[in-house]
Amino acid sequence: MAEALKEITEGLDVVWVGCDNGLEVQVVPAAGYKLETLPIRSLPRKPSLKVLSFAGSLALSLARSSSLIKKHKPDVVVGMGGFASYPMVLVASRRGCHTVIHEQNAVPGLTNRWLSKRVDLVALAYDYNQQMLKNPKNVEVVGNPVRSAVLAADRAEALKKLGLDEGPVTVLVFGGSRGARKINQSVIDAYDDFREDQDLRIVHIAGMIEHDEVKDQIDKIKRSTDKVKYHLFPYIQEMGAAYAVADLAVTRAGASTVAELTARGLPSILIPYPYATDNHQFVNAQNLETAGAAKIISDQDINADKLYKAVSGLVHDPQQLKQMRERAVKFGRPQAARNLAERILKIADKTYTKREESV
Repeated sequence: MAEALKEITEGLDVVWVGCDNGLEVQVVPAAGYKLETLPIRSLPRKPSLKVLSFAGSLALSLARSSSLIKKHKPDVVVGMGGFASYPMVLVASRRGCHTVIHEQNAVPGLTNRWLSKRVDLVALAYDYNQQMLKNPKNVEVVGNPVRSAVLAADRAEALKKLGLDEGPVTVLVFGGSRGARKINQSVIDAYDDFREDQDLRIVHIAGMIEHDEVKDQIDKIKRSTDKVKYHLFPYIQEMGAAYAVADLAVTRAGASTVAELTARGLPSILIPYPYATDNHQFVNAQNLETAGAAKIISDQDINADKLYKAVSGLVHDPQQLKQMRERAVKFGRPQAARNLAERILKIADKTYTKREESV
């Protein structure tokens, strides 16, 4: 979203507000954006003494948000659904600032449900479950923003970056930067079944935490005569490259992942994270399966046999894979970042000088 805003406007100042102990502390400054932080903590889902800690952090965060509004005098405040966005958007709406929230998932999160009746615009990724929102004034479906680097990744260049050759059908397996133990173990257990498949390449991103353990287990069972091409990575910084080399993905069903898969037109086997709030990953996956772009295996059911049968059934059925690719493309919204940026600028009701290249 920030990339798209800067692409279509001049003189735009983007300031990020996040949690002081979150991943954004590293990621946002590295991406070249200003970062302000709040001491907010997540709301406990069950009654406990942590509620007192949350209440204290919320009070401090509301006061801090008020100071940030005075300091930066924003034309518009945008909440992207995380719990850190609640105090900032709430204070902004009370102080008369223009406000927008974006909901990534098919099931709106608690923060956005609370804020939806207060903001000028609710931007949705999907046209589902609007009834869960609290009397929003203005709702538009824009899709989920996807980074330009993901959209622009070229297959030939991606193969070089990853040290791979042009070759067989490629299956990309990943579970996020931390990995997904259930998925990783299923790949390890299914390796013996994949061993003789000379028409298959597996690109397995195990995650930084689990990489060494996965490597140790795979090294114990690999043979020099194996026909399958197996490549293990701890992490791939440029996920666009990983998507570009893949013909099929096996992964979780987070909102950003689903948006990236469909924006790239990549068929998938989705294993929703079972502990996601309101089971939203399952709903994300279900929408994609209904569209014909993915197949679902539940986390409790995933094992070597199910993984092997699901992957083999698709990689050796080019026609079905082609149909899923076409449906993924139809489902995807590669222009979502631009769509959201344009609506934010409209809500901000401020005239910016357009960049020459975007005119």
